[in-house]
Order: sequence, then structure tokens, then C-alpha cells
Amino acid sequence: MTQSSETLKQLLDQAKQQQMFLEMFVRSWVDDYRSGGGAVFCGKGCRNCCSLAVHTGFAEALAVAGQLNREKERAVERYALTLRELVGGVKELPQYLRLHRDAMGGCPLLNDDGACSVYPVRPLTCRSLISTRESVWCGADFSKIAPEEREAFVAGLDRKVVSFPSHYVAVLQETGKELEEAGAQQMRSLLGFALYGNLGVLVHLCRAHDLAGAALQGRGEAERVIAEAGFDHPLLVTVS
Repeated sequence: MTQSSETLKQLLDQAKQQQMFLEMFVRSWVDDYRSGGGAVFCGKGCRNCCSLAVHTGFAEALAVAGQLNREKERAVERYALTLRELVGGVKELPQYLRLHRDAMGGCPLLNDDGACSVYPVRPLTCRSLISTRESVWCGADFSKIAPEEREAFVAGLDRKVVSFPSHYVAVLQETGKELEEAGAQQMRSLLGFALYGNLGVLVHLCRAHDLAGAALQGRGEAERVIAEAGFDHPLLVTVS
């Protein structure tokens, strides 16, 4: 095995270990919460959260890129190119998140039945998003909901566990972010920099522009590839 292959293997192995750890933690937490009378509404085919923008680290995106068939590769490419055009004049994160939810539709990795086509390697961001309310709220635009309905939603939240004022479990999201940062630290130690960004964009860059090969050559080469592909936008990819 070459040194380059070993570096990528280390990154992928750590990402897999982190995902397995979070998976066990989520299952344990959900079981405990339900046994105490709490409700969790996530399940197969429940896809409203899949309209949200998913951001992840390089290693997790590389793992997803390795699982795509030709159909999904084309879907990811369409998604990435569409998003690239839409965010051209967008500078603020809230505007980007609203635009993604309203204009991009569902995740390009979804199957027709609503199931995730890369479920075994889905990112930490997806694994940590656990809903304590019905799935309709996961895709809701609160700016278009009547005040009394918003008030009823907020009043029904379990503030002991959610990332208020959302209905997602706080400790699971926090753990996912800590694991992501650990992955970024490993990439920095191995390559001198870390990549983080929109999942579809990073997967497209890995499949169509050999972002992995560029990253192994250093930060400058990775930034060149990202820029030449037109994705050098801080809301799409960040290099740190």
C-alpha cells in the first residue's frame, strides 16, 4: 500500500469508527428516552429532514462517493451544479439554508421510496439529527406558519433534551459535531489542512474532479481543484 493510500485509509477508518460510535450512542439514548415516556419520530422513508442542507467533513464525503452507482452519480452532479448557480449571490448562512430547503428539493441520494441509498455510510450530520416531533415539522418553513401554531409547537417541546427552539435532540447533535471536529483534526495532522462542506458538492468533487488526489498533494492543489470547478464559495466548501 502506498503512503497516499494509507493516508486515505486512515481517514476513512476513523470516519467509520466515529459513525459506529455515534450509531450506538443514538440507539442507547433513544431507547432510554422512549422507556421514560419520550417520543422519537425518525424512521425509514421519513424524508422531510432530507430537504435540509447537509454539511460534512472530507472523509465522510469520500466514503459516500465510493458507494455511488452511475444513476446516483448523475443525480449528485445535477444537485451540485444547480446549487452552485443558486448560491452565487448568497452571502449569509440563513439565506443559504432557506434557499436550499425551498429550491433544492430532496437529497440526491434518496431512492424513490424515500430511503437513503447510502444509509450505511451516511454522515454524522444525518445520524445525529433525531426528531422529538412529527416529521412534518422537519421540513416546515416557520416564517409561513401562523403565530398561534408556532407558539403551540414551542410549548410542546421537551426543553430538557432539544436544541431549543428546534425539536432535534441537543446532546446527539453536539456529539456529532465533536466527532466531526475530531475527524478534521486528524485530517490536519495527516495533510496539514481540513476540508468541510456541502455533502453533495464534496461528493461531486471527489467523483468528477478527484478531490482526494488533489488533497493528497496539499492544500494549494485542493483549493485549485475546488476553484476551477466553481465551488470556491464559503457556504459550499471551507478549507481550514
